[in-house]
Amino acid sequence: MTEEKFIRFSVSLSEDLLNEFDKIRQLSGFETRSDGIRSAMRDFIVNYKQLEQLEGDRAGTITIILDHHGEAGVMDQLTDLEHHNRSIITANLHIHLDEENCMNILAVRGDVEQIKNLVSKLNALPLKYIRPTLTVPGEEIPT
Repeated sequence: MTEEKFIRFSVSLSEDLLNEFDKIRQLSGFETRSDGIRSAMRDFIVNYKQLEQLEGDRAGTITIILDHHGEAGVMDQLTDLEHHNRSIITANLHIHLDEENCMNILAVRGDVEQIKNLVSKLNALPLKYIRPTLTVPGEEIPT
């Protein structure tokens, strides 16, 4: 069996995010930050690959969490994306979580390539969280 080669790299993130990660990492049983980060990266890769495999018409949601007092213009950018993608966004639920954070849940339906394009554009925004959840392969939407 070949020994796996490890590479060191550095990551910049907020102290709050690191503290939250460390708490959850310990509760989840990961001994080191590296173990937790490897697991998170694998999850990120699996989620991306699952989305990439989808074809045809799909329905689902895109859940977004953002700091509405954060980077200037993020709410305007999000609204612009919603307006430019109204052919696939069927509804939008906006929830105020606390003084800083909002959750937007976009209901989407249509060609999965258009949905993937929207997700890519959302990923480029300074959002705290984004998670698309679409129907699984083989479950075409009835017309």
